[in-house]
Amino acid sequence: MFSKNNKKMIAERSAERTLKYGLVKLNVGLASVLLATGLTFAGGQAASADTVTTNTEAQTTEVAPGQNDATTEATETTNKADAATQTENQGLTKESATESLKDAKATQDKAQGEVTEATKNVEDATTVRNDAKDVEASAQKDLDASLQAKKDIPAATDKVKEDSAALDNARDDVDKAQDNTEVAREAENTAVVNENAAQEKVNAQQKTVDDLKPAADQATAAQNTAKAADDIVSDQVAIQKGTEDEANLQQVVKEAQTTVNNLVETARQAAETETQAVDALKKAKEAEASAQTNVGVAQTALKDATAQADKDKAALEEAQKAGDAARATVKGWEDKIAQWQQFLVDEKDTSSSEHLNNLKKGIAAMKVRLGQAQDAVAEAQKAIDSALDVYGASRAKQTKAEETLTKANAALAIAKMSTAAAQTKEKAAAKSNAEAQAALEAGKAALEKSQAELANVQAKLAADKDKLVADQAKYNDLKAQNNFADDEDVAAAQAAVDEAQAAVDKVQPNVDKANHAVHAQEKVVKAAQAVVDEAQANLDAVSEKLAQWKQALVDEKDTATSYHLDNLKKGIKALTIRQGQAQDALKAAQENLANEQAKLAKFQAVQAKNQAALDSANEVLTNAKNTLADTEKKNADFKDALANTQAIKDYEAASATLAEYQKELASAQEAVAKAEAAFNEAQQKEDAAKAAYETAKETYLTDKAKLQDLEALAAKEDEYVVAFEQASDKLNEVQAALDEAQKALQDKNASLSVANGEVKYWEGVLATLESKPATSDEGTQTDKPDTGKTDQDAKDNDESGKTDQDAKDNDESGKTDQDAKDNDESGKTDQDAKDNDESGKTDQDVKDNNEPAKTADEDKVVVNDVKKVATTPEKKVEVKAIAKKAEAPKADAKTATLPQMGEKDNNEAAVVGLGLAGVAGALGLGVLNKKRS
Repeated sequence: MFSKNNKKMIAERSAERTLKYGLVKLNVGLASVLLATGLTFAGGQAASADTVTTNTEAQTTEVAPGQNDATTEATETTNKADAATQTENQGLTKESATESLKDAKATQDKAQGEVTEATKNVEDATTVRNDAKDVEASAQKDLDASLQAKKDIPAATDKVKEDSAALDNARDDVDKAQDNTEVAREAENTAVVNENAAQEKVNAQQKTVDDLKPAADQATAAQNTAKAADDIVSDQVAIQKGTEDEANLQQVVKEAQTTVNNLVETARQAAETETQAVDALKKAKEAEASAQTNVGVAQTALKDATAQADKDKAALEEAQKAGDAARATVKGWEDKIAQWQQFLVDEKDTSSSEHLNNLKKGIAAMKVRLGQAQDAVAEAQKAIDSALDVYGASRAKQTKAEETLTKANAALAIAKMSTAAAQTKEKAAAKSNAEAQAALEAGKAALEKSQAELANVQAKLAADKDKLVADQAKYNDLKAQNNFADDEDVAAAQAAVDEAQAAVDKVQPNVDKANHAVHAQEKVVKAAQAVVDEAQANLDAVSEKLAQWKQALVDEKDTATSYHLDNLKKGIKALTIRQGQAQDALKAAQENLANEQAKLAKFQAVQAKNQAALDSANEVLTNAKNTLADTEKKNADFKDALANTQAIKDYEAASATLAEYQKELASAQEAVAKAEAAFNEAQQKEDAAKAAYETAKETYLTDKAKLQDLEALAAKEDEYVVAFEQASDKLNEVQAALDEAQKALQDKNASLSVANGEVKYWEGVLATLESKPATSDEGTQTDKPDTGKTDQDAKDNDESGKTDQDAKDNDESGKTDQDAKDNDESGKTDQDAKDNDESGKTDQDVKDNNEPAKTADEDKVVVNDVKKVATTPEKKVEVKAIAKKAEAPKADAKTATLPQMGEKDNNEAAVVGLGLAGVAGALGLGVLNKKRS
């Protein structure tokens, strides 16, 4: 990125670009092929005339996509074949090849170190280049500011002159504004005097209007009240009509509702039928699924039972085999014991006692072993019996599982038939439900239409009723506010008086009747009280006499005769009976008295209630009469006010005159307001003119200071030009150093690629030497091509590990190139960034060229058969290359030798060949790399 004022960079970016072209570096495989080809031709020139060379033909087939590079792989195989051929022809030894490989690796390590050092140089040069860019950008910014200041000075000078003129004009505007303010103040005073005169006229006329207003208001109120009464009559007519319309539509809605209800019931039944059908279908499907599950479970159980039965059968067979083996062992020991016993009988007279004792000991030991074998037979039999029981149980389970599976399959078939029948019923129910729903929707639509019409009529009726209520409220409010009463109010008051009088007349007989009942009951209560007193006196007399006789019985218990005592006891008994009778009579008299007193209380309550009703009715009658008188007065006032239309006319005329006076006052007030506004405006203009003067003064001083700053900045132009040129020269210098460092890095990478190719070559040579069979006669190695083939394969695998190491080295060089690319991309300008991208792309090409070396972990190479098999995780690709060696007859006097092993002339030819191969590897073949200057 760079500033839009960076004219140097803009010019460079706008200039015509020139393209340069160069040759890219070769990859390792192609460099190896060129090097091997050069050596082959050089060796061929150095070989003897009678030396027969071996030609190797390599073919590759069945190459699948996704491999690193099939061509490179074939080339590597060809390199190894060539190395093998040259090794055979030129007699190269393992020691000389190893030494050459060490030299090649030393060269490779040296090239790798040079690449690392060159990469660090590129990084350092990039940092210095970026710092130089920052310095140049800062100098460019200062120079642009100085040049811009030089351009801005004339405009700034003109601006200062304009500010000076504007300052003089602002001073003149302040003087004019002050004069205008004084004129506006005098006009405002005149307008205020005129306003006061108009206000006095309005006040006088207002008093006249106020005097006429009460009578006019009374007459107006009477007219408004009469109009409200007319509105009430109109509302009542509209309500009557609306009520009739409502009744008619309600009948229509009722009939429509009945129809809808019938349709709803039909639809409900259809929906219920469909729901039942759906539930039945669901249950049928669930039953089918359950039956299917049961079949699966039964199948699994049968499978498990069968497996267990097979397992138990195998266990039984094993137990039977073990039993047979144990019985065979017993039979063997029995036979051997019988044999030894026969030996003991046969040799009893001929053998020594020691031999006979040994036979006996042996027989005893064998009998012990026989007992152990017999125990083993018993254990084996137990195992067989147990296995038989287990196997029998398993077979029973298997049979039961088969029966269960058969039943489950039958249940599944029944469930499927039930599901089919339920589906048929569900479809029919769904159709019926849809038809019922359609009819219901049509009925609902008709009902909704009727309901809507009814709602409209009801809404209008409600509105009319609300209007009637509002008009009645308005009418009543008007009457209440103005103390008016109409003829209906008078009639209602008279009716209230008549009703109250009727109520008094109605209650009075009840009061009289209640009073008479109370007096009569009081007499009855008094008579009942006398009966109670008499019964009490009788009880007291009997009780007193009974007490005396009881005391006499006690006192005369020891002195009187038995006859006398018996008489006393009989008398006491008779008195006790009389006392009980007296108590009963007293109780009855008291109960009668209580009943009569309760009746008296009820009569007295009725009397009090009737008297209260009479008092209330008399009060209502009095109030009704007073209300009637007041209503009649209000009715008279209302009629008088309604007839007094002249008061309204007088008031309107006076109000019209007052309105004229108020207009004159408003005009005067408007004139005052305008004068005040004009004065305020003049005052604001004066303030604005003063503020503008201050602003113009501040602007003049600010622009003058800016002009001085611009002149000072323009004076530093030469100083900034020198600084910018120095910064640009420094940037060009460090950019050139960076380009040299990048070029050196590319050269080092090319040298490293050549060194990698040489190491590859010598590794192939060494692998070929190591793969030869170890024989005492070197001349016979071509006669036995298959000898040591297994060893050769192992060695080839070892050599593939070396290829891994070389591939890793090549990858490291590619990574260094990538790091250099990353460092190059840290530049800030677009041009440099693009240049760095180009160099990074070249380095990436080197890395890509090195990529085919990554074959050790992925591929397996067998040199003798020239066979490669790719075993990547993504794909499996087999590449077959069959090389048929044309074995030459053994030379009589000379053997094929490599140039490095030959005479001086041969070595000179080899040097020429190596030089050509090195030049070809450094320059590359025909691939252009364009770089923008």
